[in-house]
Amino acid sequence: MNDFKLDSKYSGNWNRESLDGDQEDKKRVLLNSDNRLIYIYGDIDARNCADIAYEITSINIIDDDKESSSKNYTRKPIKIFFNSHGGSVYDMWLLVDTIMSSTTPVYTYCTGYAMSAAFIAFLAGDKRYMSPHATLMFHQISCWRYGKYQDIVDDREHMDEMNEQIEKFVSERTKIDEYFILESRKKKRDVYFSANEALDLSIIDEILNLKQPINKENTSKKNKKGEKKNDSNEREYGKG
Repeated sequence: MNDFKLDSKYSGNWNRESLDGDQEDKKRVLLNSDNRLIYIYGDIDARNCADIAYEITSINIIDDDKESSSKNYTRKPIKIFFNSHGGSVYDMWLLVDTIMSSTTPVYTYCTGYAMSAAFIAFLAGDKRYMSPHATLMFHQISCWRYGKYQDIVDDREHMDEMNEQIEKFVSERTKIDEYFILESRKKKRDVYFSANEALDLSIIDEILNLKQPINKENTSKKNKKGEKKNDSNEREYGKG
C-alpha cells in the first residue's frame, strides 16, 4: 500500500461550517460559474480536483456550443486562484491535464501560496500571475510505503518515474534548469520563490499590481483642506 504525495510539512487544518456533514466540510473549493472564477484554499485531493475539473469541462462544453453557433464568439478565460500547501500527485495530474487540455484558456493565480503539488498545478495555466507578497514552493516527491519486499521495490520504481515526470514538467514550463532541480533533490531542499524570483525564472508571466502606497504628507494636506471645505458645506447646509 502506498500514498504518493507532494505535500508541504506546513499543511494545516481549517474549520468551516458544514452544509452537508463531514464530506462537505472537507471541500475547499469556491466556484463562481458566472464569472468563471475558481478558488482553491485547501489540499490538492480527489474531491477538490474533481470539482475543479468538472467546472472546467462544463465551461468548455458551453463554449463549444456557443462557438459552433457563432463564428465571432470569444472564449473568456477561466481563472483559478491557488492558496494551497499541496497534496496528492495523482489528483494533481488530473488537474494539470484538465487545465492543459482545455480549449478555453485557463489562467492561474497565486495570491497567497501555491506549494508542492499546488505549485505544479499552478504551472499548468496558460497565463500565470502572482501577487507581490505571495509564495511558491517546489520540492521532491514524498511517500509512505509498507508491504512485502518486492512491493516496496516496485513502489520505488514507480516513485522514481513520477518524480522524473514532475521534474520534466517543471523544466518544460519554466526556466528552472535540470542542474538546479538535481541539486535541490540531492540536498532534499524545499525551494521557495518570491514574486520577483518567479518572474525571472518564467514561472509566472506577470506580478499583479497593488494599489499605490498612500503618501502621508499629501494626504494630510488634502485632509486639512477637505476639513475646511466640509465645515463650509455644513454651515451652508444648516442655513438652508
